[in-house]
Amino acid sequence: MSRGNPHFVRLKSINGEPMLVNISAMRTVTTINLAGDEVGVISFDKEHEIVIGSTVADVINAMAQPRIPLDP
Repeated sequence: MSRGNPHFVRLKSINGEPMLVNISAMRTVTTINLAGDEVGVISFDKEHEIVIGSTVADVINAMAQPRIPLDP
């Protein structure tokens, strides 16, 4: 499922808490209206999707930020 080296960005979970997402494994991101709130849906493959509190614009902004360093 992973494509290349991991590239983590900080996004918001559905409850507003920060979360790290490996965008190198992400296939698509869309924004949906869920009970009046705009939230994002990240797709990793045909069978794995997650609902997040970040929108497409939030994901694009996070992708433009420097990589989050991870300890080996």
